[in-house]
Amino acid sequence: MTTSSDIDLMNLQPFATGYADEIFKDLRDHDPLHWNAEPDGPGFWSVTRYADVKAVASDYATFTVTEGTQIASRRAEGEGARSIHHVDPPEHGPLRKIVTPSVRPAKVKNLTPDIEAVIDELLDKTVGAGPLDFVAEISSQLPLVMIGRLLGAPLEDCPHLLRWTNQMASEDPDYSEGPETAVRARDEVFTYFRGLEQQRRACPADDLVSILTAAEIDGVPLSRGYLDAYYLILMVAGNETTRNLLSGGVLALHENPQWWQMLRENPGKIRTAVEEMVRWVSPVLSMRRTATRDVEMHGKTIKAGDKVVMWFCSANRDERAFDDPHVFRPDRFPNEHVGFGWGEHACLGANLARLEAKLFFTKLVERGIDISVVGEPKRLQSNFFRGIKTLPVTLEQTHG
Repeated sequence: MTTSSDIDLMNLQPFATGYADEIFKDLRDHDPLHWNAEPDGPGFWSVTRYADVKAVASDYATFTVTEGTQIASRRAEGEGARSIHHVDPPEHGPLRKIVTPSVRPAKVKNLTPDIEAVIDELLDKTVGAGPLDFVAEISSQLPLVMIGRLLGAPLEDCPHLLRWTNQMASEDPDYSEGPETAVRARDEVFTYFRGLEQQRRACPADDLVSILTAAEIDGVPLSRGYLDAYYLILMVAGNETTRNLLSGGVLALHENPQWWQMLRENPGKIRTAVEEMVRWVSPVLSMRRTATRDVEMHGKTIKAGDKVVMWFCSANRDERAFDDPHVFRPDRFPNEHVGFGWGEHACLGANLARLEAKLFFTKLVERGIDISVVGEPKRLQSNFFRGIKTLPVTLEQTHG
């Protein structure tokens, strides 16, 4: 048996081969505050229980985002101005409020016809087309088109957004040659959105680039660094979460076909099913904080300056918080998962991700489309995002 001191969450193999569930169960039960060495860094604490993850996420005064939110000591936006992701209150609130009106439930709901049109188009292309990669053809395309539309990026530029997202979201060898790949992608993103911004300054439109370009905090326009960082975070978060949710949801239903039948008979339950998909998949595996003072937890001392990593994927499988957490139950209610994070930095696009997933599975049921997984998924090598790189499927018209 592995002792918890042998567990190394920098080893990406368990994440690439499955869910690393056994490892996290071991940590929750025997080492809920786990010290992990780091090959190129000072090491970090891992928080794996639901209550502890919530406590860390809720206490920004003690656990700050300003030193970075990924395990490695780097910020995606580089060393310039911090993104919304890397500022605490009181700075965080005014920055977040700029975009919040565009992603609140009522506003997002207005996108329903647009989202449905994109889904219909994707299904029209793929139903009956034989085996295809669900990720390439559908789950990456839907959020890509929608986040492109929200930001104001023309449709023909969306493939670039996808490539940049892949290169920045992980160092998986299929997408990255190492840290320099992400740096290069980041610079390309900044250049691209600065060009779009110039167009919007001349001719504003109903999109987020126009909103951010015109935004002020206390009468002062957003600095160059703030704008760059905001575009970057919206692009990556807007793509990654929904793509992983859709792919993981299809795989979960494939592995539990009785629930497909239930959803076909009760399409009104799809909203509840999507919440269970979020819990089950946990599209964002982890987020990091940095301790601002010494803290006692589980008989150990987190020192000021230590990195503390919250494992949302583990919290969402915690027996202390969920009945049968290792069972995929789309009728689970209530379902207080932390799949979209928790606290001040909970996912800004959660409403959009929920709606996109709900409408996708609703369309499958309404149009009488069967989706079958016909090969093994290829998973992302990452301890940050739970991604599926390829998922071979067929889509067939059964009735309707």
